[in-house]
Amino acid sequence: MAVTVTRVVDPAGAEVFTPDAGKRFVAVQFRLRDTGTAVYSDAPSNGAQVIDTQGQAFNSTIADTNAGPSFPGIVRLTSGSSALGFITFEVPKGSVIAKVQFTLNSGFADNTGQWTVQGVEKGSPTAGTARAPTATASTAPAPTSAEGTSPRQVVENYYSAINAHDYLTAWNLGGKNLNGSLQGFIAGFAGTATDAVSVSGVQGNTVSVTLDATQTDGSHRVFSGTYTVRDGTIVGADIH
Repeated sequence: MAVTVTRVVDPAGAEVFTPDAGKRFVAVQFRLRDTGTAVYSDAPSNGAQVIDTQGQAFNSTIADTNAGPSFPGIVRLTSGSSALGFITFEVPKGSVIAKVQFTLNSGFADNTGQWTVQGVEKGSPTAGTARAPTATASTAPAPTSAEGTSPRQVVENYYSAINAHDYLTAWNLGGKNLNGSLQGFIAGFAGTATDAVSVSGVQGNTVSVTLDATQTDGSHRVFSGTYTVRDGTIVGADIH
């Protein structure tokens, strides 16, 4: 894969959401091009970060920017094809963005591309023409069944994201296939403090689990069942 940063819009507007008090949105446009022979299938927002001058890193947020079209949850590219899309970040108003970082395979690939931000568009997406450098970072194609994207690891990563309240990552790892809306997905964890998942077996794409969900009132709810994983994403669940 060849990854290029083409635009940085700071501050950026959003389609629906507004930033929390004391924060702003920053939108970064990436171009992804499949330079290999394997099919690329990944959630780009999982592997993207912006870093400020103090070294603080910020992950993507669920907001879609009005600077331009965002990437869909999952991008699939055949050899030689490319995709262009924005990823939005929520950062403190006082932070000065110095770098953009991107790692394939939802952040688990060995190689990471990093760009120094020297100029950004201000205000609306049509204001100004300053751009981030367009240096290309080459990385290996994302594996389809290597460590980090095995069915077991996908399920474990899914619950790690939920416990970190990183619901966008959990949504992209398969929550979107289990709930009709992101808001409904997030609301489903309102009464849960932590989820302890134990994988009891893996057969092909099917992962058997036991889940101990500690509630915010200290009580426990225990579930068991299976998740079905394909192409690094949970596509179905049978949990009781």
